[in-house]
Amino acid sequence: MDNRPLRVLFLTPYFRPYLGGIERAIEQLSFQMQQSDAVEAVGVLTTKYSFPRHAEPTWDDRETTPEGISIYRLSGFPRWSIPLYSVPLVWFSPLRLKKYLDEFRPDVIHFVGDGWFWGHCWAWFWYRGRARFVFTPSYHTLPPSRWWLKPINAFLCHVADRVVALTGHEAEGVRRAYLAPKDKLGIIGWGASFDVKCGQSGPVPEQDQHQLGEDQDAKPLTVLCVGRLGRHKGQLWLLETYLQARAEFKRPVRLVLVGRDEGGSADIEGFIAQHQLQGEVIVTGEVSDAELSEWYAEAGLFVLFSHYEAFGLVFLEAMGHGTPVLTHDVGANREVLKQGAVVVPRFDREAAAGELARLVNDDADRRELGQKAQRYALSEFTWPAVAEKYLEVYQPTRTAA
Repeated sequence: MDNRPLRVLFLTPYFRPYLGGIERAIEQLSFQMQQSDAVEAVGVLTTKYSFPRHAEPTWDDRETTPEGISIYRLSGFPRWSIPLYSVPLVWFSPLRLKKYLDEFRPDVIHFVGDGWFWGHCWAWFWYRGRARFVFTPSYHTLPPSRWWLKPINAFLCHVADRVVALTGHEAEGVRRAYLAPKDKLGIIGWGASFDVKCGQSGPVPEQDQHQLGEDQDAKPLTVLCVGRLGRHKGQLWLLETYLQARAEFKRPVRLVLVGRDEGGSADIEGFIAQHQLQGEVIVTGEVSDAELSEWYAEAGLFVLFSHYEAFGLVFLEAMGHGTPVLTHDVGANREVLKQGAVVVPRFDREAAAGELARLVNDDADRRELGQKAQRYALSEFTWPAVAEKYLEVYQPTRTAA
C-alpha cells in the first residue's frame, strides 16, 4: 500500500464566500485534516456561482484561503440558470474540470451532497481508477418533477468506493431510493463548531452567564432561529406558533431570525408589520461566523421548524454553546437530538406553542436542558472525531495517482 500523505479534493457547487451547512462541514473537515500527517493537501472544486444559482464571473479561477485550502472554480454557460433546482443547471467545461483535477492530483475525491451531477460524473469519468471516490449524499424525498435525479444518484452510489450517510435515517433513504450497496454504505455524522467559555469544572453555558442576576426577568430572553429565510426552513410557521405562545409568556422575549433571504423575507416582514412585532422580532439577514457565534452565545433558546433536516448542524452548534433546542419530528431530528432538546410531533402547533411558552417561563428547566445539551454536543459531535472517521474511509485500498 502507498503510505504517502493523501491529497483530498471535495466537490460542491457552492463554496466561499457562501457557507451553508454543507459548505461549513467541508471547511471544518478541511481544517482538521490539514492537521493530520496522513493528509498532504486539501482542495475544493466548485463553481463561479453564489447561492442560489447567481453567476459571479469576476471571482478568481483559483484561490488559496488563509488556512491553506485550494479552491478551483468553474465558469458556467450560460450565466443565467433556470430555477428548477438549487444547483446551477448550466454547462461546465469537462476539459477545464480535468485541468483542475490534473493540477491538484487528488488521491481522494469526495462528493459532498447530491445534485451537482455534472461535476460528479465528469470527475469520475476523468479520474476513475486514479482516485478513491467517496459520496456523502443528502437524501430528500424527491417530488415527481425531479424523478431524473434518482438514476443519477443511483449511478453515483454504484461507482463510488464508499457511500457515507449522515444518519441511520438518511442511510435507509439512500439504500431504498438509490439502491446503494450495503457493503459500501456507512454512517458518519457531522461535527459542530463550538466557541464556549470554560470554567475549571467544565464548559459554562453562555446564556447562564448573561441571564443570571437580579434583573434577569426584565431582560428579554433571546429565542434564536438560524436558517435561510424561505419556505423550507419554516420561519412563517414559527412566527405563527410564536404568536400563539406569546400570550402565555411571563417575561419579555425577543425572537431573532438569522439567515440570508431565499425568497421568504418579504412575507416574514409583512407578518411582523401586520402583528406589530417590530423590535420584538428581529431579522438580521446573513451574518459572519463570528456574529453567528455571538448570537448562539446570547440565545436562551434555539427554535427551528424546518420541513426536513438531514442532520441539523445548526442544532448542534447552538447546543455546543449551552443553548437548549425546541424543534419537531422531521428527518433525523429524533435520531440526532437525543439530549438537550425538546422534539414535538411534526407541525403540531399546540404542542410547539405549549413547549415554547413553558421553556420561556421555566428558567431552571431551560438552563438544566441547556447544560445537558452542551455536555451532549461536546462529547458526541466534534470535528476532530469526524475527520478521523473519514480518514479511515479515505485510506483503504488506495491507488497511487
